[in-house]
Amino acid sequence: MAWNDETYLIGERVRVENEKNPGVVTRIDKERGLIYVLYKRMREEAYPYPEVIDQKIMIPLVQKKG
Repeated sequence: MAWNDETYLIGERVRVENEKNPGVVTRIDKERGLIYVLYKRMREEAYPYPEVIDQKIMIPLVQKKG
């Protein structure tokens, strides 16, 4: 996917492959190529960005853009 402004993903819920519950995107680090997702019990995981979205491993559950 190619978005003009990916920052709308911050604070949005996402479904990640092999994870039981959805998480929330906390930040996107473009320099290191990572996207951070916070799960229940304050567990934060880092995933390669933007590959994780392009390969449909992470699916944003965006209610509305804008």
